[in-house]
Amino acid sequence: MNTRTSSLSSLSDLFRPNNPRRLRSRDLSSTRLHILKKEIQTDTHLITLKELYSLLGTDPVNGLTSDKARELLEYYGPNMLTPSAHLKWPLLLFKSMCTGFSVLIWLGAVLCLGAYVIEITAKPNPSHDNLYLGCVLIGVDVICGLFSFFQNYKSSKIIKTFNNLIPMYANCVRDGVLTRNVQVRDLVKGDIVEVEIGDVLPADIRIIESKGFKVDNSSLTGESVALPRSNTEGTENILESPNIAFFSALCVEGWARGVVVCCGDLTALGRVAGLAARLQPAPSPLSREIRRFMRCMSAWALSLGIIVAAASLSLGYPFIQTTIFVIGIIVANIPEGLQPTVTASLTLTAKRMVSKQCLVKNLETIEALGACTIICSDKTGTLTENKMCVRNIWVWNKKYSVLDKDFKSTTQNDAACIAFKICASVCSNAVISTKSDVRGDASEKAILSFLNEYDDPMSIRKRFPKVAEIPFNSINKYQMSIHFDTQSSKYYLAMKGAPERILSRCDTVIFHNQDIKMTNDMKDVANKAIENLANTGQRVLAFADLILDAKEYPKNYKFDTEDINFPQTNLRFLGLVGLKDPPRKEVLFAIRRVRAAGVRVLMITGDHPATARAVAAEVGIATTSACRVVTGDDLRNMTHDLLSLTLEKHYEIVFARTSPTQKLQIVEACQEKGNVVAVTGDGVNDAPALRRADIGISMGITGSQVSKQTADIILMDDNFATIVTGIEEGRKIFDNLKKSVCYILISNVPEILPVFMFILFSIPLPLGVMTILCIDLGTDMWPAVSLSHELAEQDVMARPPRTSDPLVSTCMLNLVYGHLGLIEFAAGIFAYFVVMAEHGFYPKELFGIREAWDNEAVSDVTDSLGQEWTFNERKELERICQAAYFVAVVITQVTNCIICKTRYNSFFQVGMKNGVLNMGLIFELFIAALVCYVPGVNTFFRTYPLRLRWWFLALPFSAFMFVFDEFRKYCIRRHKFNGWFNKLTYY
Repeated sequence: MNTRTSSLSSLSDLFRPNNPRRLRSRDLSSTRLHILKKEIQTDTHLITLKELYSLLGTDPVNGLTSDKARELLEYYGPNMLTPSAHLKWPLLLFKSMCTGFSVLIWLGAVLCLGAYVIEITAKPNPSHDNLYLGCVLIGVDVICGLFSFFQNYKSSKIIKTFNNLIPMYANCVRDGVLTRNVQVRDLVKGDIVEVEIGDVLPADIRIIESKGFKVDNSSLTGESVALPRSNTEGTENILESPNIAFFSALCVEGWARGVVVCCGDLTALGRVAGLAARLQPAPSPLSREIRRFMRCMSAWALSLGIIVAAASLSLGYPFIQTTIFVIGIIVANIPEGLQPTVTASLTLTAKRMVSKQCLVKNLETIEALGACTIICSDKTGTLTENKMCVRNIWVWNKKYSVLDKDFKSTTQNDAACIAFKICASVCSNAVISTKSDVRGDASEKAILSFLNEYDDPMSIRKRFPKVAEIPFNSINKYQMSIHFDTQSSKYYLAMKGAPERILSRCDTVIFHNQDIKMTNDMKDVANKAIENLANTGQRVLAFADLILDAKEYPKNYKFDTEDINFPQTNLRFLGLVGLKDPPRKEVLFAIRRVRAAGVRVLMITGDHPATARAVAAEVGIATTSACRVVTGDDLRNMTHDLLSLTLEKHYEIVFARTSPTQKLQIVEACQEKGNVVAVTGDGVNDAPALRRADIGISMGITGSQVSKQTADIILMDDNFATIVTGIEEGRKIFDNLKKSVCYILISNVPEILPVFMFILFSIPLPLGVMTILCIDLGTDMWPAVSLSHELAEQDVMARPPRTSDPLVSTCMLNLVYGHLGLIEFAAGIFAYFVVMAEHGFYPKELFGIREAWDNEAVSDVTDSLGQEWTFNERKELERICQAAYFVAVVITQVTNCIICKTRYNSFFQVGMKNGVLNMGLIFELFIAALVCYVPGVNTFFRTYPLRLRWWFLALPFSAFMFVFDEFRKYCIRRHKFNGWFNKLTYY
């Protein structure tokens, strides 16, 4: 006893506000996280109250003294939730701008600015192109970084949402005086508090005395069932102990007095809040892919830079000029448009999903949902309707299903059913408001709603006014009430509760409209009926009544519910009621689709194992008898390795009676096997698992504010079937992102190779820095983003989840750098040479001419026709050639965009149905014309008004590109050449 209690005291020391162990803030937060992941280990609910008072140094009547309470408050700190060590917003902003692909863009910006600094120190009239490019790259990074910052900053406010669950004031006894306005933050362990109906529990308390006390733990457990709490023996698991009421629970009935056993961070709510705030979400598959791609691109750019440096130095270029070349080749390898394209594509998909009742808070989780391999689903409200309903009525050896069409006609003349309706109407505290809204306990609400549909329970209550009541409690497990029958002037006793408690008190039963003696065989039949109803996941309640003798209990008889002076045995058994939270109609089909897509579905619930198993069978999670049911007690006795082995060995698993830390353990065990895990939840208890999962999914209607704050996705209709839509959208967006990335990378080739030719063959620069910028962040942007509007391929939900299919694969790079990119480069360099030749510079004259061409002092460079060109004339011709090269790239990029619409199917199968893409292609050509022909704009981008015929120079290459790609896809579909194209280019 002392070990575990003293261990709790040492934990309290660790959570003291003044950091007694002098740990760094991050280390302290990490240590606290490690502790909070463990199950609560205490025996404050198992020891006697006398021992507890002695341990806490308190008195059950007078409470703590004010001096003692002040001393404890100063030592342990206030009764509130302590936020974890989060980054300050400037550091969070800096981190948001320097993660993922943005690091590569920052590198490009720094290199551009470095190249500009070198130029202004080495040249009398330096170009400002690198300055402009550097500033634009910084702008791209800042915009994308700010977007990411706002997403992260929102999620850092989780503790504030938890604090909204905490009341401001409490009723506390100190120095023998009950004070009703003590601030909750000033409560300490050992305080005596009183709670009445409508109050929110100000701390974790052990019940001293109570009457009809019930609490709604839905904020913690997600199960909206009123639970009785009283001074009784505790159970081993404190979370299910009937003598403990938890911080933030709502008192829905009765009153109670209790002693505070836990405050602040170590309460059940505090532990959940601490876990949710301190856990770091797993990086999304997309962010991991982008980091991988960034490393590959960095290595590729650096390798090319080294090659260019070695070649330049060997060709005799000065060191400063070589440095500028290396910077240029590295910057040319950076696809500047990729990050804004990915962000824009995900944003558009998120907006589209809102119309499908799916609100996306974290953009990257859209794609992560498509890669999901396991869904850990809550039961109540997600798979079920979160609404208790009467499903069956069993009266002597007859079972009536409420769903039968002839239910009303078959029961209206049955004496047992008539008696049951009377008993159920009066033995209930649920009420019907003026707006036909039923209020009360979930089970009582369901029964009263059922009665209201087939009868008039309010009229029955008027006929049988209540005179006495014994409310339901966890010890008796029944509710009994006495009513005066105004018609017969006799007292009527009604009783309902656990079937085993009711049956043991019954002596007669209604059989064929007559009261007969109940035999043991009859009780066996009733017990069999109870078992059958329970096995289908129904909650079973039994009903009994007794008409009291008018001579023995005359009018105005005083019934005493404390010292009972009326019979509680020899009752008449009426029947059983089966209550159920029905599964959503669309869930069965949704789970079939999810499983057909290779996604495994696990149920994790706080409900009873039998109920959980029955619901799992109904919705298609448990399809065979081999489905394993694991309870919270089983999990406590499992090692980490045994849990992993269980998850690996059993495909169908239902977890029941789980705690928040256990749900978190299950999620982490799944992730350790390399799974991408989605978690659904609606309660505060789900917050840690939602936070840790790859995709946290909260319910929009029944979900708590905490779960919504913690989750990445909110289902506005609380419907599991909406997740299927999300998976389909996630898979579609990944496919379309691959197309967008391929489209963007292809233009990298005609941007890189001109720089190589400029350096290695010493020709005038075919494509300038500003035109590269115009392609990456201008003409390519709309078409790249518009590819996200492409429809999903037919087999998108028939494929298994992607596990080894990267965003940028070797096959894509083969296609980009070895096939389509080279065709685009050929189109651009052809246009460049044609324009040069038309002005007198044949290709053979251009090789080796760069030094004289770029020398401002040389004014007599001779072309192939013997004409001399001044520096300004040469630069004007260079602008014309660069404009022709730029236009050729744009024309081939139009074809490239059409090609990238599909990865497998022929273009003729999908057509040009994507209106956004069609507009994007027109926009691309419009921007190209704008850049070439608008004065001022063409000066800024170093272009020139082109003759009309030069626009058609790239058309043969575009046609060849289209025909080649159709042939390639045909070979892929038919596995021609032994699948050579499949292995080489099918990305």
